[in-house]
Amino acid sequence: MSEQTQITEQPASPVETTKTPTETKQETTTQNISATTEQPKVATSWKETISEEFRNDPNIAKFTEIDALAKSYINATRMIGTDKVAVPNQNSTEDHWNEVYDKLGRPESAEKYKLEAKSEVVPIEETAVKQFAENAHKLGLNNKQAQGILEFYKNSMEQTAKQTQIDAETAQAQAQQVLRQEWGKSYDANIQKAASLAKANMKAEVLDLPMKDGSRLGDNPDVIKGFAKIADMLSEDKIISTESENVNQGRDYDAEISQIINDKTGPYWNNTHPDHAKIVQQVLTLREMQNAK
Repeated sequence: MSEQTQITEQPASPVETTKTPTETKQETTTQNISATTEQPKVATSWKETISEEFRNDPNIAKFTEIDALAKSYINATRMIGTDKVAVPNQNSTEDHWNEVYDKLGRPESAEKYKLEAKSEVVPIEETAVKQFAENAHKLGLNNKQAQGILEFYKNSMEQTAKQTQIDAETAQAQAQQVLRQEWGKSYDANIQKAASLAKANMKAEVLDLPMKDGSRLGDNPDVIKGFAKIADMLSEDKIISTESENVNQGRDYDAEISQIINDKTGPYWNNTHPDHAKIVQQVLTLREMQNAK
């Protein structure tokens, strides 16, 4: 046999098998699943789903429900950028308090308040309102607070005035009943004499003075009877007392009234004159005395 046809047997070599990436991944996954014997831990509270660092923070620990935490966060977010007011304490200075008052709406000065205090029942002076505004500014009140307090006191004054009027009218009715029972048919004449004497010799402010029982001095039955009795005593001597002098029955009331009324520059026609009320009352008294003749 020639060299070309001679066959020499060689030992067989092992064949290397190359795995694809997909086969390698499947094998690894299978090994991991086989090696794992424990089940994953399930969280029993929403706090366990966050890091322990945050879980134990006092600001988180106080929340028991996650909705409450979410609500708090939303509210805090809304507050960002808003004008905040630090709450003063016992160590706060006057400047600190003034800063708080200004942020809460206190006007720049007492003159900047816009207060309404008009009343048809009681007189309210502008001076009093101005003084109130100055005090309100010192106390740090804003306009709404100051107006509320002023409105409260105005209403209180009106209620007191109305109740005083009711009490006066009640006292007058009671006095009238007592005197009518005592005087009978002489009631009107006695009342006229007492009223003329009282108004001619006493100021209206005196007759309006309150007595212990709540009635006015001029409505008290005993006072009225006293004036009527004095009028009777004076009429016996043909004398009527007026203010600080005694004049006889021949007094010319018309002339005195005309002299006052015809003085157009006098206090009778000038309601800003300091004697205006006094002169008006004097004319009324003269007319009362004229009618009582």
